[in-house]
Amino acid sequence: MALSNTSSQYGSLAKALHWLVAVGIFWLIYLGLEQAGMERGEAKSAIRATHASWALLMLTLMTIRIVWKFMNETPAHPDGMPGWQRMGATITHWAIYVAVFLQLSAGAMTVATNGNGLPFFGMKIPVPIAENHDTHEFWEGIHEFAWKPLAALLVLHILASLYNHFIAKNDVLHRMTIGTQN
Repeated sequence: MALSNTSSQYGSLAKALHWLVAVGIFWLIYLGLEQAGMERGEAKSAIRATHASWALLMLTLMTIRIVWKFMNETPAHPDGMPGWQRMGATITHWAIYVAVFLQLSAGAMTVATNGNGLPFFGMKIPVPIAENHDTHEFWEGIHEFAWKPLAALLVLHILASLYNHFIAKNDVLHRMTIGTQN
C-alpha cells in the first residue's frame, strides 16, 4: 500500500493517523468522564496526568494529520453519492477537525493558565503562559463543554460510514480500512 493518498483511497499514513487519533480521542473521552466524578486525590491526579499526556500526543498527531492532509489529495467521493451527502461529509470532517483542536487546545490552556506545566508521561513541559484564574475558568468551561459536540460529530461520522458501507454499499469504509479493489 502506498504511503500517500490516491484519487480513490487513503494512503497508509493517513489511515494510521486516522485510527490512532480515533482510538486516542475515545480514550481521552473515557479518561475525562472517569475522573470527572472522582474526589480530589492521588487517583484523580494520576488519571488527569494520563489524560493530559495523551491529549498532548493527540494534539501532535492531529497536527501531523492536518499537515499531511494538505500535502495529499483527498480521495473523491463515491460515484452516485448525492451532492448533499458529499457536502455533509466534507462539513462533518472539517467540523471534527475544528472540534478536536478546540477541545485539545482548551484542555492545554486550562492546565497552563492554572500555573502548571503541561504533564507529558511523567515530565512537565513548561509553558510561557501566566497563571490567571479568570482565563483558567474560561478555558475550563470550553473544555468541559466542547467534548459533547465533538462526541456528537464522531457518532454522526461513524453512523455515516456504516450507512455508506451497509446501505449505500459503496467503498467509503474500505478506503479508510482495508482499501479498495482498484
